[in-house]
Amino acid sequence: MINKEISEIFNSSTVLKRDQLSFTDTTVPAMTEWASNLSIMQLGDTSESVLKAVYELAELQCSETLRFDLIQVLHPIIENVLMSLEKHFLNQGLFHSDRHEQIIELTTRLRTYFSNIYIDIVRRSNQQLLTQKFSLLKFTQKRNLKTARTLATHYALEQLGLLLVQQQMLYSIPLSNQWLTTHYLYDLAEKNQEHLININQLQGIHQNINTIQQGYAQVLLLEIFNTHQIRPSEIQALYQCSFDWSKLIQVLPQENTLSRYIVDNSKDHPPVYNRKQHDSFQANLYISTQNLLEHINSTTHKDTEYLSKNEKIHLSTALKFYAQNVLGTTSERQHERYEHSAQLQICFGLLSAHFHLSKAKNFHETLLLNNHYGMQSESNVQSNMTRSTDTSTFKSIKVLDREAKHIYQTQVLDISINGYRIRWANEAPKSLRTGEFILVNENPQNKWKGAIIRWIKQSVNKTYEVGIEVLAQDIFPCSVKVPADRSTMNYHPCLLLKNQHLDEIKNSIILPNIPFFKEQQAVYLRLADQEIKIYLNKTLLITQSFIQFDFELLNDEQQILIDQYIHQQSSDLNNQDVWDALK
Repeated sequence: MINKEISEIFNSSTVLKRDQLSFTDTTVPAMTEWASNLSIMQLGDTSESVLKAVYELAELQCSETLRFDLIQVLHPIIENVLMSLEKHFLNQGLFHSDRHEQIIELTTRLRTYFSNIYIDIVRRSNQQLLTQKFSLLKFTQKRNLKTARTLATHYALEQLGLLLVQQQMLYSIPLSNQWLTTHYLYDLAEKNQEHLININQLQGIHQNINTIQQGYAQVLLLEIFNTHQIRPSEIQALYQCSFDWSKLIQVLPQENTLSRYIVDNSKDHPPVYNRKQHDSFQANLYISTQNLLEHINSTTHKDTEYLSKNEKIHLSTALKFYAQNVLGTTSERQHERYEHSAQLQICFGLLSAHFHLSKAKNFHETLLLNNHYGMQSESNVQSNMTRSTDTSTFKSIKVLDREAKHIYQTQVLDISINGYRIRWANEAPKSLRTGEFILVNENPQNKWKGAIIRWIKQSVNKTYEVGIEVLAQDIFPCSVKVPADRSTMNYHPCLLLKNQHLDEIKNSIILPNIPFFKEQQAVYLRLADQEIKIYLNKTLLITQSFIQFDFELLNDEQQILIDQYIHQQSSDLNNQDVWDALK
């Protein structure tokens, strides 16, 4: 939990009460020399020194132009410290040790105070320009103050964007007045006609975000993509792409047919979907993301020449799918939630789901191939895997450890037609991640249902709320193999889903998210000891963990084999007493 001092940092300007710095003289050369002696290799000492410097500089009684020059000297070392600190807790799962919690608080404290120095420079510079009378002899002083205001606005928005990314990766909420401050910075720049000034020309630098409007659009875009449905690594990837994408976002004072999001800059609130709001919400900025959606669509259907360097590195197929869904569909909930109290059983991952649906058989045992593994213990199988020289065979024989097989108990908060909202109060396993395939079961006597973790939000006392969407009531284990690998044993676990909508039954399959599973790909679907050739058609869902496809048969007459397999599996799953005892 963030303490009160940090949470209220954006509520008021810092009081200036310090005559001089304790660690160096108040000059740019002295600050430069002091910063050059700091070593990122001694992260603990350097973090403490930098945080102290930021505290003192924020309270220093000096001109705002000098304060800007001094914080610019510290800017590179502060960013290096923050990057090093973030590596200690990002992508470590939802559970954080006490040490990680301390690092998170230190990182948040440093980032917020760093941001606030630039914000204070903007506020004080603007106040001085409004209230002071500058003679002709002080024209240079006035010009420098305007420059400091413009550049400080740019860097403040940059830091607020990075703070937002950190909060999203930690599943935490913005600080009080964080969004109000963000809107204030852009509104002030627009009123002073500084929002389109080229920062690179003004400061003699080269940055991708080169105007205040682009910087503001980047922060808005980071929030628009924040649906709590992607993982920290994907949030970071979207941040990298946003440097290019911010140029495609339109921030306009008037509504048009493409105004997908709206902002009331008098509210401490992020952009919202453009629909009828409460009377107290008075939109004064209209955000269009249509150009960005068209760009992302073009990268899907055309050559990689449409991708920037950032996009080639960071924009995965799963992220394209996600971005298209966010920008191309309505953001409103489709189903109402209802209060419901129950315990929900959960197991994580496609391979674990395959294990439980196969009546506690490991994947290699379900293939029914002549590999002589069927009667061996797991330890013998693992020993054979170690001795094996056939790497494709090694990959195909997957044995789950005890943790992967574990079934967790969670508390249901409420339900909707297609899902659950649960509370996760115990230590979170590494597999508790957005986009993870799971099995859920509200009653041990019922069949498992296939589902996905849609979103995760931080709640009180280090607990999390988790949104779960049920993908199918009927789900069956099988396997697939790519035809090019037919001479090997390179099988992959697969789940066959059966959904009934009105009188129509639709089948789809869930596969691991690996490169050679794509649309129009032919694969062999193995049902027990039979194989049939199918074509993967439309991608229905894609995450970092799995892909869901609908499919069609090469030979329609083989549909009876699928129907028979589903019927047999359904009959077997109705009696779970034997394998329930193995859990």
